[in-house]
Order: sequence, then C-alpha cells, then structure tokens
Amino acid sequence: MLLRLNIFIAILLAFGAAQAAEMMDRVLVIVNEDVITQSDFDYRMEVVASDFQEENLDATRLEQISKQLLGSMVSELLQVQETERRGINVDDAEVDAAVERFAGQQNMTVEQLEAAITSRGDSISRFHKSVRDSLNISRLTEFYALSRVVIPEYEIDGHIANNIGDAGTEYQVAHLLINNPEENEDLGQQVLDEILAGLSFEQAVITYSEAADAQEGGLLGWRTDAQLPDIFVAAIKEIDVGGVTDVLRTENGLHILKLLDLKGTREEIIQHEVRHILISAETDVARTYAKKRLSEIRQRLLAGEDFETLARIYSDDSVSAANGGDLGWVSPGEMVPQFENTYNTISLNEISEPFDTNFGVHILQVEDRRTKNITDQVIRSQADNLLRRQRTEREFPIWVRELEQESYIQYLSDPTDPKG
Repeated sequence: MLLRLNIFIAILLAFGAAQAAEMMDRVLVIVNEDVITQSDFDYRMEVVASDFQEENLDATRLEQISKQLLGSMVSELLQVQETERRGINVDDAEVDAAVERFAGQQNMTVEQLEAAITSRGDSISRFHKSVRDSLNISRLTEFYALSRVVIPEYEIDGHIANNIGDAGTEYQVAHLLINNPEENEDLGQQVLDEILAGLSFEQAVITYSEAADAQEGGLLGWRTDAQLPDIFVAAIKEIDVGGVTDVLRTENGLHILKLLDLKGTREEIIQHEVRHILISAETDVARTYAKKRLSEIRQRLLAGEDFETLARIYSDDSVSAANGGDLGWVSPGEMVPQFENTYNTISLNEISEPFDTNFGVHILQVEDRRTKNITDQVIRSQADNLLRRQRTEREFPIWVRELEQESYIQYLSDPTDPKG
C-alpha cells in the first residue's frame, strides 16, 4: 500500500508539473518516480533522425520510429533507476574521459564538440547526463554478467575443445625413459643430477634411455596437450624452453623431459615466496613506534636470529605468524601495491626496510622467485568471459523486460502529435 501511495503521489506531482509547463515541456511517460518529457524525446529524436536523413520518411514510418525510440527511452530510464538502486555511479573523471574519446572520434576537441552542441540549442549538461547514463548502464550490464550469469565448467571445457583444440600450444619435446621404476628410482635421480650438472640431454638419452628412440636423442616431435600424458603436460608447463622436468614416475617407468621449443600462446607470471612481520598501526604515533620496533627486529635478523621465531613472537598477522610469517607463493595483484612494490624490488633473502600499508608497518623477505605458467587459467578465463558475454547479450534484455513488468509505466502523450 505504501509503494502504491508513493507512486500515486509521484503521478500527481508529474501531472501537476506537466500542467504548469504544458506549453513548455509536456510529460510523455511516467516511469516509476521519474518522467520522460517532450524535450527529452526531441533531444534523442534529433540524433536518431540523422541516421534516416537520406530517407523520405512518411507519417507511418515516422510514427513507427517514434514509438520504438520512446520504448527504448523507457527501457533505458528503468536501467538508470536500477543503477541508482544498486549504488552504481561512474565518477566525473570517467565521464570526462568518455566525452574526450567521443570528441576524438568526431575529429574534434572537447571545446569544439561543446560549441557544436550549444550551436544546435542543446544543453551541455544534458549531453553529459546522457554520457553518464550510458556508462552507468554499461556498468549495470557488467554487474548482471558477474552476479546473475553462471557458466558451468563443462561449457567452458566444451568451448575450449571446440574452438582451441590443436590451435593451442604445441611442444617440441625430447624424452628419456628408464624402465623398472621400482628398481631404478635412484638411477633416475642420478641421471637428472648429471644433466643439471652439465651433461647434455642428448648424451644422457644415448647413455641411459631405454626407449626405442634413444639413438635419435629421444625426440618426440611436436605434440599438443591431447597428444601427451597428463603428467607430461603438467610438468612441461612449469619449465621454460631449454629446461628439463623433474623425474616423472608412471607405470611404464621413470621419465625426464626436455622442452626444446613451443608454438602458440604461453602466459607466464613471476611469483614470489614471501614471509613478513606486521605490526598493526592506525595513528601516526603508532606507525612511528612500529617502524622503530621493526627496525630493531630487522637488525636482529641481520645478526642471524631466526625469522620464523621472531615472526611468531612479534607479528600481528595471526594467520601467517603461526607459520613463521610465511605467506607462501604470491602472485601479482594479490597484495596491496606498497607490499608488491617492496617484494618486487629487493633481492632474494634480503630483509626489507620497514614500510607502510593500510594494515600497518611491515618488514618482509623474499625466499624464492619462480616463473609460473598460467596459460590454462588465461584460456579458461577468456572462454568464461566470452560465454558470459554471449549469455548476457541473450538474457539481459529479458531481465530488463522483467523490470518493466514490475514497474509503474504510464504513457500520457504521443510525442509526434502536437495535441498530445
């Protein structure tokens, strides 16, 4: 009852405004608590009409275009209302950037664009509002895609199989095989140690491999993921071109692989194995004390005291403190910028100077760095984004129609009829 009363009051106010300004700007449609006026329609119609300027529009065609435009305006207003309800609102900087891009597309400066708008008798503020509304609706579409669209894993798998398949990464691999894994486990590790110490892989294959292709250097040729055992694929993806895998054990024997070359996309990131000590601090005084305390702890670490022990005693990060300050392998983007900048710029095993984040003051140590192949994750993410976008394009208009059915919409006047 309260909702209906509010809508009724809004309608009365809209009618009152329309009657007070009937000769100036009549109300065409009431959409919940908002209205679409004749000037709103005329502003949009001027843009639409430019697309049909070469056509000789008769009255029937003009009425059809007007009806479609007014329906689109109602739909867009409902979406703008939904962005307000959900707290979606682009900032002024984003609007300004969009206006600048639009001006550039028209081969104009922003000043020239605004001059052209005012020369037509249009309002700069109305133009900026239309840009803001468009950006907010785009954000609403993104919100829908992320919050309401679910892509099952089997659909992602199917898309990758049907659209990537053999077009994905291919590997040129050499292979060393030692039979009887139960009896030769120590031999496998010995061979790997010799390779890492400088023995050429080809010579190791000729000397130790029991595969049929040993005299040819164990060359398997170009293979895709589907043409290699899963254990081989997982190991190859963790090494660079020219690198060798650890000893891999299967029912057939012990294997060592060398990645000779690859073709196709390969996405990699640098991961850091990091540990830290945090002292929480919210005020300037607390931060000054924390930096002094961590400087003292840093000197103790440099003198040889154990990082794990001091982290357990002094760190306010209770989760990592229980593990001696260990944060494990950290990927780009997982930590706040100040933290990431610090571990990116110090040497292995160096103890950083105390530094601030919004959590407090830290010192950290990088224990190791490695290159992590994330090609599979990137491919899956790309497939998920594509399928999510395709489904959003199908389902978002249906959702908007549901909004229309749940809303109060009252058409009051025909925008093409001077008498309404």
